[in-house]
Amino acid sequence: MTTPMRAVPDGLIDAEIRISGDKVTINNLTITNTELAAYLNLKEGPERALAFSDMVVAAVLVQRLSNTSADVQELNSVAQQVRDTMESAGEDAFDDLEKLIREQTNEQNPAALIALLKTKMITHVIAELDPTKETSPFYAINQRLLELLDKAGGQDAAKQVYANSREKGIDFETLLDQMIQIEAAVHGDDAQFTGETPAPSGDKYGDEVVTINPAATGNDVLRIVWEAKTDKTFKDTKGRLKRDKVASELNNAMTTREADCGIFVSDARGIDLTLQPVWQEFEGNKLIIVLDDGDPDQRLIRLAYLWSRWILLRSQNQLDGEIDVVAIDRVISDLQREFDGLANLKRLHTPIKTNVEAAIKFVADMEEKLDGLMDELRDLIAAAEGAEE
Repeated sequence: MTTPMRAVPDGLIDAEIRISGDKVTINNLTITNTELAAYLNLKEGPERALAFSDMVVAAVLVQRLSNTSADVQELNSVAQQVRDTMESAGEDAFDDLEKLIREQTNEQNPAALIALLKTKMITHVIAELDPTKETSPFYAINQRLLELLDKAGGQDAAKQVYANSREKGIDFETLLDQMIQIEAAVHGDDAQFTGETPAPSGDKYGDEVVTINPAATGNDVLRIVWEAKTDKTFKDTKGRLKRDKVASELNNAMTTREADCGIFVSDARGIDLTLQPVWQEFEGNKLIIVLDDGDPDQRLIRLAYLWSRWILLRSQNQLDGEIDVVAIDRVISDLQREFDGLANLKRLHTPIKTNVEAAIKFVADMEEKLDGLMDELRDLIAAAEGAEE
């Protein structure tokens, strides 16, 4: 039985692929694919070539993994689904791919790729993907995560105060104030802690009010109000924040503090990050962020701060020069996705760290037990020698 020849598209007839060692050079290659063109069109300059290269490397990694197990047929099926999705899906192609990845990384699904890898290829996969090896695709992510876990200085001191406090609701507001003050100083904005200061109306809604530097607003008064909450009444039984209650709180804070933008900051206790996004915008000028109470990330506060200034300055037409609004919105969206990804990665990293610590303790206990047994043996031998004398 012979395999039918595939028709070569016109865009590939004149293509030239040269291979030298581990380098592949492609000339005069034209690929007709709407989704690929749309995706690469979002990139500019060297980023476009880098994006295409990343897609090729990802495809090679999938192919390599598919050949490392006795269950080649099952892995090839997953790879074929990915290829079919990239080639035939319409406007929802990338959404379908994202859904497929989620399904294949669901540890509760025994038919998922991750379950297959864990049960039949665990030794090989651990060796191949060990994040401590420089050749691992997760090495850079692991290094970045370790840097986040090792942050020192004033932020660590603030975290320690928060962790040791018996009144965490108050200290959470204090921690947020310290983190906001760092960003306000960069822009020359005026940030004031207002959690215990009533407004002229007598209400105390709003824990922090930031007034944007008049030099950036043309002397217009633009304010951002921050609301910090650890209250369980803002969280439902499934680990999500109650959107209506949050919106009501921000509306009250914005009215009380005469602000044009509101940011609600919740601690992570009682929050299921698989259901509740770390970053959630709504109504155009409101934002919800979830700050890890065990490891508060200054970067998340910085992004929320930049986002709120951008929203107000853009709405007031206070932007000088030729500003690439589309590019700024794109970068903000990319950062939002990165923070959600980082939150999930840290969530997965926690049990790994716990298991490593447990293994270290197990080894230490075993060494101590061995030392005790050898001491006992030494004493028994010494006693026997004394009896012979």
